[in-house]
Amino acid sequence: MKPWELKLALLALILVALLALVFWWRWRIARREAADHAADLAKFAAMMGGTATDVSGDVAAWSAGLLRPFAREYGDVIGWLGRVSDSQFEHALDFERNGWQVRVTEASIQLQSPSNADDVNTHYEHRIEVATADLVPLKLMDRTAGGGEGARRWTGEMPRSVADGPHPQWQELRLPAVLEPAFVACTSDLHRAAAMFNPEVTQRLRAEAAAKDLHSLTLEAGIAYAVLPGQIDPQRLLQEVDAVTGLLERIPGSRPRNPAAAV
Repeated sequence: MKPWELKLALLALILVALLALVFWWRWRIARREAADHAADLAKFAAMMGGTATDVSGDVAAWSAGLLRPFAREYGDVIGWLGRVSDSQFEHALDFERNGWQVRVTEASIQLQSPSNADDVNTHYEHRIEVATADLVPLKLMDRTAGGGEGARRWTGEMPRSVADGPHPQWQELRLPAVLEPAFVACTSDLHRAAAMFNPEVTQRLRAEAAAKDLHSLTLEAGIAYAVLPGQIDPQRLLQEVDAVTGLLERIPGSRPRNPAAAV
């Protein structure tokens, strides 16, 4: 081998070693962050007198059969092309909050970067679920969280439990005037849904519109659930849970339910 060839081979070997070291270091950091996150969730669950389950256990949202995680990534060919992995639940927290049975799950998916096909990013979302008496199916969304018309499009998508029912229908609900600028909602029964928005519910929703803790809410099949972007943040989780339970406490006919009877 000529001297220049030897130098070139040595340089290539050094570059490969450096690249491998970078990948190893990133993998190590990701492993440590994942372990720290799991420990924080376990600590939170213990504080609440509940349980934490990670990916090694039987992890799923109660409403997983109604809405899969990252459902928007499965709706069209573009979403399919951008997926590097299927979505999956990784963590679940089960605890009681003010008499309500609550499950909080975290899911992830790997997607290609829109600007660089070689760049893969892991995206997270978490779902807050509360088992409740079977209420009229309803979808409610903060207009700003949905990005203007995005809120109307999201609420206008009929839930699976309604679509699979004997008489599927889904209409936009006229909310009390003070809520119209902040929220949009759709339901399968306009009369029954309108009766849910009593003065106590209206006042609570006005407070949530200011606090920005309730981005969206779906009521179906004995579950009230909200899907939020990002990983579970133990520092904010109780605020997000209380946004759901605080509303349920004021809805006529709503009461805690055994989650085994839901769905």
